[in-house]
Amino acid sequence: MRTSMIGHAARAFLLLTLTASPLAAFDATGTWEGQFTCKNFNGAKTNFKMKPSTLLISQSGTAVSADIDGGSFRYNGRAMDDAKKPAEKGEIFLVQCGTDNDAGVGFAEMVRLMVKTKAEKGSFNGLSIIEGDFGSGRQFATCKYKFKRTGTTNPSVPGCSM
Repeated sequence: MRTSMIGHAARAFLLLTLTASPLAAFDATGTWEGQFTCKNFNGAKTNFKMKPSTLLISQSGTAVSADIDGGSFRYNGRAMDDAKKPAEKGEIFLVQCGTDNDAGVGFAEMVRLMVKTKAEKGSFNGLSIIEGDFGSGRQFATCKYKFKRTGTTNPSVPGCSM
């Protein structure tokens, strides 16, 4: 009887070991090409579109640094894996460098990206809320992002300096 229980336990352990999948997190590191469109308000409504646009992302674990369009905007953020497909899906939350809690001063932006990655491919859609002076006076804006990954080489984007 003892041998039978040990045998069952050994087979169960082997079965779990062979069928368990490793916990892998999605990685958004790389170069992303796409566009963003913004709806602005400065007392009057206006629209803005940036196409093409390039976003560089460096990710290490959950820490994310991003740069859009050659240093125009830089961000720090965090990635969170999807519970059902952690290796392929997740979200990234970014905060523009220099953002503070004083609306009406400087420039502030927060971005939420819904990311899908699979091997070398990837895509994301996102939304941001912005407040700042875009060169024609203080404005509020809501922007939508749509990008596809064109490369997975780490662009080594530096984080925001304190």
